[in-house]
Amino acid sequence: MKKKRSWITLAVLSLVLAVTVIGCGTPKANDVGKTRTANNLEITVQEIELKDANQNDKQIAKIEFSVKNVGKEESGAGAGDFIIETKDGKKHQVYGMNENNFGDAIAAGKTLTGAGYYEIPANQKSFTIHYEPNTDVPMEAITWEITTTSK
Repeated sequence: MKKKRSWITLAVLSLVLAVTVIGCGTPKANDVGKTRTANNLEITVQEIELKDANQNDKQIAKIEFSVKNVGKEESGAGAGDFIIETKDGKKHQVYGMNENNFGDAIAAGKTLTGAGYYEIPANQKSFTIHYEPNTDVPMEAITWEITTTSK
């Protein structure tokens, strides 16, 4: 009986150890491709690409967005509505030196796609994207947790 109990204990401990090892190796959630809805807009972070910046300690995060207006009235969205928060807690606005940042009015039922460019510290692979439109009217805010292997 004692031998049977020790085998059961060994099996249970092995199972707990396996689950712990697997759980610790799991990377943080990656919300690329996930759609969030706020202010009658369905917003999807489609793709992330990290590129070298002109400064050694910086990189450019090129983030592809898709924004669908699911409301009944025209709305707008653009790269300036998004902020990148890096692991050090600092928030990074849209990189205004890039004329390719997207933004436009979106008719009801239509979709706007485009990229936003954000200058962030070099070697940042994980960050949070905040949708925080800067308006006089209170707006809903949403976030995506990003972990990328780009670059």
